[in-house]
Amino acid sequence: MDRLKTAAIAACACLAACAPVEEPAADGYDAALANLDTSRACFFTREINGYSDAPSSSARNDRLYISTGVNERWLLETYGSCPDLDFANAVGLDVRGSISVCTGQTETLLVPSTIPGEVDRCPVRVLGRVIEDD
Repeated sequence: MDRLKTAAIAACACLAACAPVEEPAADGYDAALANLDTSRACFFTREINGYSDAPSSSARNDRLYISTGVNERWLLETYGSCPDLDFANAVGLDVRGSISVCTGQTETLLVPSTIPGEVDRCPVRVLGRVIEDD
C-alpha cells in the first residue's frame, strides 16, 4: 500500500513539473516598463499615499505601484516571492530612517502576514517613475 501511495505522489510531481509555464514575450517587451522613467529620481517617504497591484515581471516577481504626491506613481519589484502581497490591504516601506527613496535602490517592503501579528519582510527594488500619458 505504501508503494502505491509513493508511486501516486511521484506521478503527481512529474505532472506538475510538466505543467505549461507562461513564457515571456519573444521580443522581450514588458508593458509595465514601457512608460517608465528609469533615470535617477527620488520621492520622499512622507509623500507615500497609496499602493496598487502592477503586472508581474516575466521572471514572475511581484510588482506594485507606490503612489506619491498628487499624481506620481513608482514601480517596485520584489526579489523572489512575497507570499501575502496579493492579499494585503496595506503595505509599508522600512527605509531605515531615510527620508527619501530613489530609482535603483533596494528597500524592504513590509506586508502584513496571514498569521496574526506577523509581518513579512520582502526585498524590493525601485524600478522607476511611471510616466503618465496626457
